[in-house]
Amino acid sequence: MSDSRHRQLSRIYERPIESDEDARAAVSADPGILASAIFLEAAESDDVTGAETARTYLADRLAFLSPFADDVADMVRSAFSERLSAWET
Repeated sequence: MSDSRHRQLSRIYERPIESDEDARAAVSADPGILASAIFLEAAESDDVTGAETARTYLADRLAFLSPFADDVADMVRSAFSERLSAWET
């Protein structure tokens, strides 16, 4: 059964995500795509006003997607932080 996380990951990865297994496979195959998508979401959010709120946004998104991203969460955080550092400069 699809849920909102599947739909969101389908949009992010531009492919059908119809099961938890599909979701885990997509995220594991390329966590950088997820990091980039979350960074863009944060950059477009009116609630994100700086680095600290961007990190909070990332933490919230990773918590929401944790069933599919727990194994690669450190890689997502690292890629997000790289983008954030470049944005701050």
